[in-house]
Amino acid sequence: MVLAFTHLINVSFFVGPLRFSHWLAIIGTSYIAIGTPAFVALKRYYLGKYRGLLRFHIFGNLLFFTLISVHFAGQLGRSVAFFPSLGTGLAIYIALTLEVISGFAERFPLMKQISHKTNKFIHASLVMVFFLVIIFHVLITLGIL
Repeated sequence: MVLAFTHLINVSFFVGPLRFSHWLAIIGTSYIAIGTPAFVALKRYYLGKYRGLLRFHIFGNLLFFTLISVHFAGQLGRSVAFFPSLGTGLAIYIALTLEVISGFAERFPLMKQISHKTNKFIHASLVMVFFLVIIFHVLITLGIL
């Protein structure tokens, strides 16, 4: 993120109609949008493979969260004249960051003040926030809303 923000790596070149950083975000968001419900469904049907599925969920989502973070840093690193409207993009990023934090808190219960059940509810609820905001973000970006 720091490298993209400070322009030490260039993620703003075009690949087709969009900047490379946008493709990173599209790939990352698509994976999370497909991989998370797939994990939820598969863990119920393949109880014996839960540990492998959990690794797939954790490391896959962290990798693609990193791609989204590079996109977000690239957006924040733009000059004032070309600074984007943060609106729904900021809301998605905050929801996704809270999702990652609650996932860590679920996996590694470091905070004893929050019960496992409460954290699990927060983690699942943030997935819904992610889906709602991503729909609005795409519709606004495409000029439909």
